Amino acid sequence: MNIQHALAASRSELLFLVKSIVRVLLWVLLIAIGGLTLFVLFPPAGVMPWQTARSAQISAVQAWVLLAMMFLSLLSILLLAKSQNPERKTWIGIHAGIVGVGAVTFPWLPQWSGFIMAAVFVLLVYTPNVLGQVASRRASAGHMQAAAFYARLVCLFHPSRQVRFQSSFRRAQALGSTEEKIAAYRSLAAYATPEQSVLLNCYIAIARDDWEGVLGQIRSTAEASALKWLEIRALGELGRVEEMAMTYVWAEPDLSASNRLFCRLYVLAFSGHFNGVRTLLGRRLRFLRSRNKAYWIFIASQAAGMHDDDARRILASYVSAADDETFRKAGQRHLAEARAADRRVLSSE
Repeated sequence: MNIQHALAASRSELLFLVKSIVRVLLWVLLIAIGGLTLFVLFPPAGVMPWQTARSAQISAVQAWVLLAMMFLSLLSILLLAKSQNPERKTWIGIHAGIVGVGAVTFPWLPQWSGFIMAAVFVLLVYTPNVLGQVASRRASAGHMQAAAFYARLVCLFHPSRQVRFQSSFRRAQALGSTEEKIAAYRSLAAYATPEQSVLLNCYIAIARDDWEGVLGQIRSTAEASALKWLEIRALGELGRVEEMAMTYVWAEPDLSASNRLFCRLYVLAFSGHFNGVRTLLGRRLRFLRSRNKAYWIFIASQAAGMHDDDARRILASYVSAADDETFRKAGQRHLAEARAADRRVLSSE
């Protein structure tokens, strides 16, 4: 069973990596086609590709690429100045540096200025953003080792304080034992911001399968406003289903698209909407790891009063094979609660 799970995880990770590379190549191709189209439709004055020397054509293409990259950077600076992104100052500095590179390379290296600008933009802006999104998606799917790997790659291209914290946090999540995770979280707390400290305290409680502690951390400080999604899950794990549903209704407009999707899963699963959970896991959340799907399907089946033996057996197999103690504890708790509920039903009859 362990070998089968490992092979399935390896195939899933390889497939996801291939899809990510294909998407990047498609975006590069679309940008190149768009740039060439603009050049053909709106060439610089007196310059037409079919009427000029090859050097003039190259210079014109380089100029269009450079101007496009500078426009994107200037637009990004304006948007970042109005945002609440904690990394906005760092990103503003990077985009300002890109504009500076363009201003220097255009007069001195006109034949290569576009290539230089495109390379700088891809390395400093596009690559860390794509890798960061991949790391977040892998973490959401439950592939913590892969998330930690991609988070380390982000640090190579954008080694800011926030990114380094995220990388260390992903590595801590990927650890197997509860003690190792808690030690890693506590070491990060030494240089964490107040918001990061609340996050770390919540994940220390999660490592212990202590959802009362998670709820207490979130509700005891104003710095936890961004963790409303975690509060909703904590209420579900504690069996406070009606309170969970009302909290979701109040918080839904302020949740990000990704957090809103997972909160719907929590509400559907803990309230026993089995078909809704199956539909969500088969469509918009189909990227979740198989053991995570088994976890939520079992919770939904129990909450619906179905007592599905297949769901119980599948989750039990994943729990016994798991090297992540956090997942193992949570799975064992739900399996034990289900067995206790089954005994109560039999004794009452």
